[in-house]
Amino acid sequence: MNAKTKIATAIPATTLEVVIPTSVKDAAYRFAKTGETSATIARYVMDNDASFPDEVSKELKADLNAGFMLRATELWGDEFYKIGDGGTYIPLGNSIVLKNETPQGSIRVGLSYCFAMSQQEFGQLKNKDPQLHSIVKPMRDRFSKYSHNNIAALKLAARALLNDGKSRERGATKNFSEALAEMFSTYDKRAKNAEARNDETASPLRFRVAVDAFWSAYNKK
Repeated sequence: MNAKTKIATAIPATTLEVVIPTSVKDAAYRFAKTGETSATIARYVMDNDASFPDEVSKELKADLNAGFMLRATELWGDEFYKIGDGGTYIPLGNSIVLKNETPQGSIRVGLSYCFAMSQQEFGQLKNKDPQLHSIVKPMRDRFSKYSHNNIAALKLAARALLNDGKSRERGATKNFSEALAEMFSTYDKRAKNAEARNDETASPLRFRVAVDAFWSAYNKK
């Protein structure tokens, strides 16, 4: 997939600046434009990763997070600290408020800093430097929620595109066996996609054997 950097740069580039509507009519107009932007970006992501929105691969998530992180940094800025006596972290202000002027002798703690460390390094930080851990953890948690919400919105936009033009009429309710067959068919495709991404936990062959064993046991009278 050649989407790394492509998706990351496409997402912040299409970000709209917040504009206060002048009326309900104006609000509706702006909301409709936002939906069109979401659809364009969702289409771009699907064109670069055929498994989306059914699956979000590790590579795709990393690339999306790179774009989300750029925007989150624009919104939240970074925090400046200086190390005081006893290794305490003394806050000096936010980069947005300080207009990116770096206070002398300060360290800059932002999302890029917080996520530069691995999950293992972050876990060890609680014992090595509890105060720094207490600064980094809320930032990581906040971004994780931000990323989750954005991916959920992107999936919603993608599914809206996939369902566009499909009949909204509700069909006859499937019986239980039909529902099971449909579920197994879906997961058979997911197993193939996962194997193609070198997911070591995925084996389409073992999955089909397991499904056959299930039906053999389930259909016994």
